[in-house]
Amino acid sequence: MEPTNQIDINGWHLNTAYVVNFDLIPAEVRVEFGGETIASSSKTRVMYELGHAPIYYFPRSDVELSLLELSDHSTYCPYKGHASYWSVRTEVRSKENVIWCYENPHQEVARIGGHMGLYWGLMDAWFEDGIVVDGPRDIPGRIDTTNQLKALFPELAAQWHPTRNSGSQPYEFSAESNELVWWQDDIGSEWCARIRDRVLEVTKLRADGDATPYG
Repeated sequence: MEPTNQIDINGWHLNTAYVVNFDLIPAEVRVEFGGETIASSSKTRVMYELGHAPIYYFPRSDVELSLLELSDHSTYCPYKGHASYWSVRTEVRSKENVIWCYENPHQEVARIGGHMGLYWGLMDAWFEDGIVVDGPRDIPGRIDTTNQLKALFPELAAQWHPTRNSGSQPYEFSAESNELVWWQDDIGSEWCARIRDRVLEVTKLRADGDATPYG
């Protein structure tokens, strides 16, 4: 999520292949903080977003709003929109800006409206069907922080042009993307090439359709 003092660009206009999945979790999810249940729901969703770790989102109606205090902090994500933040306050302790909501999300992700996200590591405990869990579900094959271009091919990410890609970053693309972007090498040479073509060059794979960038 980008600070709000930057230009509010809609990332979908630049990268239509970006991925934001919003899947229903088949379990009753509950989260505790400061001796209180902050949220509990059978309709919790997990967001899988290109370049980001999975995040759990609760329907706003299933969050204990009486324990929250609206903050003046906000952020902007090119793919989701403006986020408002809440701090959590219980009798035991409090934490600033740990819950957020995209109250008017971009049309491409309108389904996330009305849901509140929580920072996993800043809560005390998470439960699925009454069992303590130590991390969000990471379904094989879903987008996460390990399978985007910057993570898989850091040498290519280092050549991402710093100014000519309309503010987009290498973590926003998969290694198989056909997006045409600008590159710049160590000596300042600039050129345009598709991400997948660059990956195929690096991995020396044939580009005839019977191989993927992952071998």
